[in-house]
Amino acid sequence: MVEGLPLLGLGYGVWLFLREGIRALDVGLLVGMYLLTMTGIELGFHRYYAHRTFETTRTVRTLLLVLGSMAGQGSAMLWSAVHRWHHAHTDVPGDLHSPTLGRQGLWQRVRGFFWSQFLWYLDSPAVATFSRFLQLHRADPEAVLAAAEQTQEHRLVRTIPDLLRDELLLRLNQRYGLWVLLGLALPTLVGGLVTGSWEGAWRGLVWGGFVRFSLVQQASFAINSVTHTIGTQPLASRDDSRNNAVMAVLTLGAGWHNNHHTFPGSAFTNFRWWQVDASGLMIRLLERLGLAWDVRRPSPDAIAARVRP
Repeated sequence: MVEGLPLLGLGYGVWLFLREGIRALDVGLLVGMYLLTMTGIELGFHRYYAHRTFETTRTVRTLLLVLGSMAGQGSAMLWSAVHRWHHAHTDVPGDLHSPTLGRQGLWQRVRGFFWSQFLWYLDSPAVATFSRFLQLHRADPEAVLAAAEQTQEHRLVRTIPDLLRDELLLRLNQRYGLWVLLGLALPTLVGGLVTGSWEGAWRGLVWGGFVRFSLVQQASFAINSVTHTIGTQPLASRDDSRNNAVMAVLTLGAGWHNNHHTFPGSAFTNFRWWQVDASGLMIRLLERLGLAWDVRRPSPDAIAARVRP
């Protein structure tokens, strides 16, 4: 039911738009909250927590975790574990959301696309149980890491030993539900304060909350489906990852997916001058300000060596 609320909110937003259009404040809250929470996903969950492509301060780490959690795609630890597992099994048996694995023929490819877009998320048991699993084993992380059990939760947790041993991260991670509610409360509060009305608060919740939630979620999930089926493959990777400029814009850089899968440890996904990587620009800014260091980047020779002939 909770997962269905943003979808219902999106439907209501479409009905509201058709009935009376959209106001400037609605657009501002939608775009502003989209950029904030997508930054939390791509810069925070993806490039920092899942891949550790740079180091940063405790304050920045906390902010990125909160913003990413507000996107409602699962906690930082769950998201990172699923993503690390994906990189270890990309488009081969074990991948949780490959659109191409074992898919032959047009109908199977269509089914694979929708599986990768969102159905896998509804079908994976660990999505619903991972937080409770972490709480049960919080007192002894080494024991759960060494356990021989092969449940989905155990397999995923073994991909994040570094995160599991970070007590601050674990405390913040276990407040995931609070951060999701914060992502809905902020646009509601802003809408109400700016307009001085309950209607403004409600519209803030609809556009900056529910509609934004759905759009960010589907744009992020499209990295699983679209960028493993549609786009170019200029670099030699061992999977079906592809570069897609539209998805790169929508996800603040994740759409240069063939680049990313070829060099998953890179803090940047743009290897050509015309490839826009908004998250990479933010990392460069943090680096200049002294808020990011040990920023990982492949050498030009390493990139050139992987260019397809």
